[in-house]
Amino acid sequence: MTGVTFTTKGALRKSALRQANERLALDAIRQNPAISRSDLARITGLSPSSVSFIVNRLLRAHLLREEKVGNHSQVGRRPTALYLVREAMLAIGVEISQNESRIALADVHGEILRHKSIPWHANHDILGQRIHAALRSLVEETASQKVLGIGVALPGTIDRNTGRVIAAENLNWLNVDLDALIHGRLTLPFYYENSAKLSALAESWFTEPGQRALRDFVFITPTNGLGTGIITNGHLLQGSSAIGGEFGHVMLYPDGRKCSCGNQGCWEQYGCDAALLRVYAENGGTQDDGAELSPAEVVRRARGGEEAARNTLRQVARDLGLGFVNLVMVFNPEALVVGGYIADAWEFIEDIVWQALRSRAPHYALAGLRVFPSNHATDSSLLGAVALVYSHFFTCFEHDAEGAHSTPVLMHATV
Repeated sequence: MTGVTFTTKGALRKSALRQANERLALDAIRQNPAISRSDLARITGLSPSSVSFIVNRLLRAHLLREEKVGNHSQVGRRPTALYLVREAMLAIGVEISQNESRIALADVHGEILRHKSIPWHANHDILGQRIHAALRSLVEETASQKVLGIGVALPGTIDRNTGRVIAAENLNWLNVDLDALIHGRLTLPFYYENSAKLSALAESWFTEPGQRALRDFVFITPTNGLGTGIITNGHLLQGSSAIGGEFGHVMLYPDGRKCSCGNQGCWEQYGCDAALLRVYAENGGTQDDGAELSPAEVVRRARGGEEAARNTLRQVARDLGLGFVNLVMVFNPEALVVGGYIADAWEFIEDIVWQALRSRAPHYALAGLRVFPSNHATDSSLLGAVALVYSHFFTCFEHDAEGAHSTPVLMHATV
């Protein structure tokens, strides 16, 4: 049975309890399309009469649809299958990146319905204005549909309650009031979180129907620095001031390269996108005239047999493997999930990463460990921003006295 945790003290109001049970039922149906009423009662722990009341209410609200299943000629009452009405619960995700920022309207299963791109601008005021204009346009286009909120992913440390960027070194943003720039007069709720953490959220939230979601894993992304999103026992790891899990800034080499965070030898300096391109240049790789060199291009050249590209991927893979050892020993995850160029180049990287793990971590720490590319490729943090909205809706978040949001809890119920 899946439960709901509330942060407020005292008994719940009747309306709040009803809403919590409705969202519990909706989330179970989201994860198990075509579920029957009896199975819904079993996995939620709600009584059959409560399920019947909730389902009928949600059908009248056009949040659910119900279909008869089975043979018309069969004896007795035909069972019914429950489905979410996708267009009744939509979410908008925003991914802010130095390459380009993206905005997407997506449904409850992570299918992107509309998409907009915003070119990068070093002036955060100008970029914020562009993002706000694109958001306003998208909201106006979907005025007839139900949008639950807007989630924002950013590669840096952000105050999740106010939308103020504390530090995003790779964007050269310090103490930037992002919410003031992009919220404007939009009346939808905004939610903010670090990109790597949201990539992890997307990996757990948008799974295949009936598939068991990961509850203890680390997501590693090399885009805009090297970020890690850590989910332990179904919760995003935040730390006391929401900067927990920054393994990109764990020191790999004490006398290594200077990092933008002020330290030396950070893992980020040896495994991120920029590190890959730097190592490629050091290995003799060249940039074609008129073409902007990218990690994807390095991987493409490696597949084409270019030795400089293959040597680069092998070299970076060794340093990635060292960082993976640290993650395994600290968190004992069931899986390490990789995104960005690491996922794209996994065919060149996998064996070297495992060599580092097996040579440096005890065998019992590797028991059952899986390491694999993300299901969502380059859309991980964008879909994570979408998942952030749904996580607040489905888990029925309560607010504390100051209106602060609770940490996302991943609720999973499977038949």
